[in-house]
Amino acid sequence: MPRKLPEEFEGKNLIPLCIASNLSEAKRIESILDKKNIDYTFEITPITEQSVFSVLFGGIKDGVMFLVPSEQTSLCKDILAKEGFASLPIE
Repeated sequence: MPRKLPEEFEGKNLIPLCIASNLSEAKRIESILDKKNIDYTFEITPITEQSVFSVLFGGIKDGVMFLVPSEQTSLCKDILAKEGFASLPIE
């Protein structure tokens, strides 16, 4: 499986690829990257949602930030765009 622990990328420059805001989105991105044999890792990161509910009840929740080696960033963005993920936030 291409998913790796962050420690396995020691010495490599990792670039944030995108942030998934829910589990189903994260699983779909993971599946796409796995099928394309892309090396990646991820980390949980706080994200702020922009909605009426977030204003009323607080808008910070956890998201999944996918990170890839810098030399794969353009390829990965193209792959995700073709799969309908062109508008995911990066940071």
